[in-house]
Amino acid sequence: MVDRHVKLKLESINRTYAQGAGELRILQGADLEILSGEIVALVAPSGAGKSTLLHVSGLLERADSGSVTICDVPTDDLSDRERTLVRRQHVGYIYQFHHLLPEFNATENVMMPQLIAGQADRVAKARGEELLSMMGLKDRGTHRPAQLSGGEQQRVAIARALANSPGLILADEPTGNLDPETSSVVFDLLADSIRNHDAAGLIATHNHDIAKMADRVLTLKDGKLVPFTF
Repeated sequence: MVDRHVKLKLESINRTYAQGAGELRILQGADLEILSGEIVALVAPSGAGKSTLLHVSGLLERADSGSVTICDVPTDDLSDRERTLVRRQHVGYIYQFHHLLPEFNATENVMMPQLIAGQADRVAKARGEELLSMMGLKDRGTHRPAQLSGGEQQRVAIARALANSPGLILADEPTGNLDPETSSVVFDLLADSIRNHDAAGLIATHNHDIAKMADRVLTLKDGKLVPFTF
């Protein structure tokens, strides 16, 4: 039996925002564990807190209270710099919009997070070419984003998210701009990549067909994570 590790653990997460003279409570005691090789889909209406949950999970913002552990690293008492290092080492992000750098080609875009982490150019390029090949883009490495289709751009974004072999992949509507057929292809590639790299995935989506392809589907109710029923 494969030994599966907890890649993301949220305990009693609370997050409130000021709203006029009052406050807006988004997360109220949210708990979550995701194991290696597991993909969890998060389905909830706009404004329910999906993006907030992803941002807290990926250390892009701090919870008001509660505990976040990523790949066995407790993060609650870390400085901003230390949080950045954990994020860089252990977390890969994929957004609805690919956010590829337009002046660089596909291979260079996948190389970028590796170079920031201190990897040598030669090694980063080889890794970039390997990931693009895995995404079915072996012959598109020298193309800039504007020369790629929407599906190809998002596959490059997935490759970039995997570049530093993160243990946790966070995706916010990763197929939101794609047609149904392309969405399915892109999600399959994302899911296979997460499982093949012994990572874990938390994917926020409005697409129920995509959500059904995950191992578990959750929603936010009264600020807590609960199973979602289709």
